[in-house]
Amino acid sequence: MAKVLSRDDFYADLRARIAEHAGQVTTVFAELDDARLAWRPNPREWSILHCFDHLNLTFDYYRPKLVNALARPVPVGGRDVYQASGWGGFYMFFSLNPRFSFPTAAQITPDPTPERSAFVAYLARQEELLRFLADARRADLSQTPIPVEKGIRFNLGDVFRFLVYHDEVHFMQARRVLAVQSAASPAR
Repeated sequence: MAKVLSRDDFYADLRARIAEHAGQVTTVFAELDDARLAWRPNPREWSILHCFDHLNLTFDYYRPKLVNALARPVPVGGRDVYQASGWGGFYMFFSLNPRFSFPTAAQITPDPTPERSAFVAYLARQEELLRFLADARRADLSQTPIPVEKGIRFNLGDVFRFLVYHDEVHFMQARRVLAVQSAASPAR
């Protein structure tokens, strides 16, 4: 991930990734039957539906923070770029790196038995994320603060980037579940 991106490159990257994710939902995952979507490699790992339920809950956690930030953004200033904040860069390095694994916070832990409707909900949230990105064109991505946890602030760009790149981590996880499942039962 580049440390500094022009606003145009930042938005183009996120929009392309959102479109790719939406395409995978409709062409890969939504085509699977309920048994394949609910299958887990072992009881400690998530199913494909768990991954999508988690992504929906993560978006729901950040939604009010985005709404608040976009209601009172810092206007675009002299530098027309996105640069990760200290906390945002640190958080993204560890949370988006597959070598590291952290327990999932309770508010974003998926339901024990998520439903297929997680796909429809995911696609709706991606449309909402695209609207947030459009609204953010008037905001300074690096200077508009977003309190995330007590004592921890990201900037607006960090939250957008985290949401999209975090999705990518769990898309890879869902594809791994599908690959393990296919290898375990090649007759499918």
